[in-house]
Amino acid sequence: MKTQISYRKLDGDHGVALVNGGISETLQAKRELANWLELPEGSSANTEEQQVDSRLKQGGIAPESVQFNHISE
Repeated sequence: MKTQISYRKLDGDHGVALVNGGISETLQAKRELANWLELPEGSSANTEEQQVDSRLKQGGIAPESVQFNHISE
C-alpha cells in the first residue's frame, strides 16, 4: 500500500508526496512528509506535533493543509 500526501506551501503552491505504507492519522502523515522532504529537525517544542509542525513551517509548508489518501497497488 502507498499513501498520497497532499499539502499547500506557504507561498500558495501545492505539492504531493507518495510514500510507502499506510497512514492512519494526520500527525503520522505530517511526520512522513517532513521525513520524505528531508526537512531538518524542528525546535524543542513541547509536543511531537508542535515539533513536526515547526519542521514543516521551516520547510515552507502549511501544517494545517496536510491531507492523506491511501492508494491501492
